[in-house]
Amino acid sequence: MLPEVVAGETQALSPTCPDLTALSLYKRSNNLSEAENRIALARADLIRAYMKEKDKAKTAKQSVVKAGMVFIQGYNTGHLLPKVFEVLGKTSFQTVQTWIRKWLDSDCDYTALATQYGNRKGQRKVTEDEFNSALSFALHPNRLRMAEITRLTKMSLQRRGIPTPSHESTIRRALEDWRDTYYDKWVFCREGEKALNDKVLPYLERDAGLLDVGDVLVADGHTLNFQVLHPFTGKPVRMTMVTWYDWASCMPAGWEIMPTENVQCVAASLRRAILTLGKMPKVAYLDNGKAFKAKLFTDKDIDFEETGFYGMFARLGMETIFAWPYNAQSKPVERFFGTFSGIERLMPTFSGTSIQDKPAHLLRNERLHKQMHEKKYGGWVPTVEEADQIIAGWVNEYAGRAHAGLKGLRPRDVFDAGKGPGVDPVALRFLMMSMEIKSVGRNGIHFMGRNYYDVELYGYKRRVLIRYDLEDLSEIYVYDEAGKKEICAARPIQPVHPVAKLTGIKEDMELVKEGIRLKKGLKNGTVKEAREYIGAAPMLVAIPDPQITQIDADFKTLPQAEAEHIEEEAAKMRVLPFPAPEKTWQSDADHYEDCLERECKGEVLPLKEMEFMRAFEQMQEYRDLKGRFEFLRDYWLTEGREKSL
Repeated sequence: MLPEVVAGETQALSPTCPDLTALSLYKRSNNLSEAENRIALARADLIRAYMKEKDKAKTAKQSVVKAGMVFIQGYNTGHLLPKVFEVLGKTSFQTVQTWIRKWLDSDCDYTALATQYGNRKGQRKVTEDEFNSALSFALHPNRLRMAEITRLTKMSLQRRGIPTPSHESTIRRALEDWRDTYYDKWVFCREGEKALNDKVLPYLERDAGLLDVGDVLVADGHTLNFQVLHPFTGKPVRMTMVTWYDWASCMPAGWEIMPTENVQCVAASLRRAILTLGKMPKVAYLDNGKAFKAKLFTDKDIDFEETGFYGMFARLGMETIFAWPYNAQSKPVERFFGTFSGIERLMPTFSGTSIQDKPAHLLRNERLHKQMHEKKYGGWVPTVEEADQIIAGWVNEYAGRAHAGLKGLRPRDVFDAGKGPGVDPVALRFLMMSMEIKSVGRNGIHFMGRNYYDVELYGYKRRVLIRYDLEDLSEIYVYDEAGKKEICAARPIQPVHPVAKLTGIKEDMELVKEGIRLKKGLKNGTVKEAREYIGAAPMLVAIPDPQITQIDADFKTLPQAEAEHIEEEAAKMRVLPFPAPEKTWQSDADHYEDCLERECKGEVLPLKEMEFMRAFEQMQEYRDLKGRFEFLRDYWLTEGREKSL
């Protein structure tokens, strides 16, 4: 049997070797690998047993060769030396004789029985020119495949007349050895800095057990891998979910689903996370995305005149930390999103985590899969509210799982144990309101692509401070620039129908009339107050008294008889009518508009004008402008009724 290998232990191999007992045959050799050492010792055991059988035959004066062959046949059955047979397997009489010669030639050194193959591992017969050329192609940023690298290497050297004796597979193995030895250079040259960070560079192992619940909320955006109905367009799209993740408990405290990752989505999800947590978190660990780096959230002490933003996190008493850009290891929430893909795959509208991961019904020419999917789900796409409810149900199930990062505890148990007593929602909303300095224009305050107006802003030209809630933009609160005096609560102006009379509904027409009444009311108020100012205005230049001209003086001195004579002569004169200049218009449309205005205001038009109007109404030009004329007719008629009242 195979003897145990113990340092310093010696055993005799065969009585035919006089110095055998003095040799350290079964010491482990440092020059051999574990496998080579085991094989050499097994061969030594086989030789010892083999030579004993031959000595017995010689003593009994039997055929030594025949005894050796019988022994080998018995060994090959696996029953004679089972332990040795497990290592060496079957062998032959000639092979054993070869091992004996090697052993005797080496002065009974068992290491001579070790296998010889594999001694040149890592030493390729690749020329220096072949290797350097192959390495230049291998480290190209275009990330050539191995087959292309070896083919281009052979082609390049042949064109330059340089010998290339190595086979392509030999060059490939030489490159693979270099890659495994210098993997950092291989990755950086072929894939860049991010791949070097993700695949090669060591990372810090952080102990989340040192944190308490609420110490750090980690936030990041994730594009959902299933479709949701867009709240504005009604089309199915992949929306964005911003999640606030409590690092200590591995629990998603709050999230929000929106079409894009923006400050409104971040603020809404943060409010939900704080209400769930029941206390103000200490640190916000944020992504480097544009929405998270907005000054709205991060600046602590900003001059209103310079930027107009206050730091929301600073008002909440939270410190901010930003993750390294393009570094997934620095954001613990990335691991959660990997687990979150489990619920995404359960959705009927799952679209795949990548192009290669698409479900069958979304692939080209998969008609049967598309029909079966349509038949089973009927084209159902969840709304934002439905998706939110589904995610909430999954989070509830996730919170009850044993978590490896929490040493087998459940996220819900850890989170509930560290929750706060609660936060006042009203006070939280006020703290999270953003502030900004704005100018007031004719239509009020332009903010978030809309105009916010209130009658208190009419005629106000000073800059103002506005407070607004990103989650509820139905109104904004307007203060003076110092923020001490509240002016009003402005609401967004609702645009009116361009041709409400022609294609709009009753409500559209009411909006138009309401806007006209508001404008006239403001104008009348201005005019009324302005009259008093104008009437009280002082005279800037003294106007002299009217002087009696010489003509007037002479006229007054005419004798009575002469004056009567002049009057008689004047009475005899015939007065010739002087025709008034005829009114002109630039076009027939202007002529028709003038006639329409006069008719709506109650003027009786001459027959000629009425005939013109009827003729113009049959022309194509009138049909093109009919909507405008209908609107003007209604406007002038409304104006006339208001004057009569």
